[in-house]
Amino acid sequence: MQQFTPNISNKAMNRETFKIILMGLMVLDHIEYFISPYLADFFHIITRIVAVGFAYLVVEGMHYTHSRKNYLTRLIGWSIFMGLGNYLLNIFVLRQPNQMSILGDNIFATLALGLVVIWLWDNQVKNLNSQKRLRVLSVVLLIFSIVPFLEGSTVIVPFMFITQLTHQNVKKRNLFYIGLMVFLALIELPMALSIPINNSLMLFDSIAMNASDIFFVLIIPLLHFYNGKIGPHSRQLKYLFYVFYPAHLWLIHLIMNAL
Repeated sequence: MQQFTPNISNKAMNRETFKIILMGLMVLDHIEYFISPYLADFFHIITRIVAVGFAYLVVEGMHYTHSRKNYLTRLIGWSIFMGLGNYLLNIFVLRQPNQMSILGDNIFATLALGLVVIWLWDNQVKNLNSQKRLRVLSVVLLIFSIVPFLEGSTVIVPFMFITQLTHQNVKKRNLFYIGLMVFLALIELPMALSIPINNSLMLFDSIAMNASDIFFVLIIPLLHFYNGKIGPHSRQLKYLFYVFYPAHLWLIHLIMNAL
């Protein structure tokens, strides 16, 4: 099987290490309640790579998996599990200020949508007319994803689509990522700069809170250390992210609720 991204086998970071780094950063993004606002702003910026990092792994996984159907079913199943967990916590445990969004705090749903989009595009149907119709549907869902009804879908789904289109050409991939960043900047920066700002710290805070999506592009240097290889504990850690993501969010919200 051809490597998903070519000419990266000599890089230092395997898939396990990549996931662990992303999970560590994920925690930093969700502890703003316990730290100073400006440190939280800094963490919010550097952790924009987390969602797109896992999105990259989903696109890569689609090419390596034995069953795309099972892969999608797994993401949908964990999305339902997390949505139900968020709902039950909201109903029975969490006070109003600490409650969770059913879809807004559920990256599994966004990754599932992104997988549908790239699978429809890379549909491998032999009939040319059917192939074109599925690709049109892929683009329609891609456009639909820009509406922010799922967590990070405005960035994650276009990112996954770009990754699918350009995965055999690293330079083109990076240029398209930068293009997406520019597109997001044109949308988000005017909003961030329209807020009354009296000093540089307020400017930093406004960008971190209202235009942070553009910093997903920091994934580019991290990917240049990633070799695409599985690690020695791949089997044991296969479901680590699936468990860690809801568990750490639920724990943080429970602690906040108790304070």
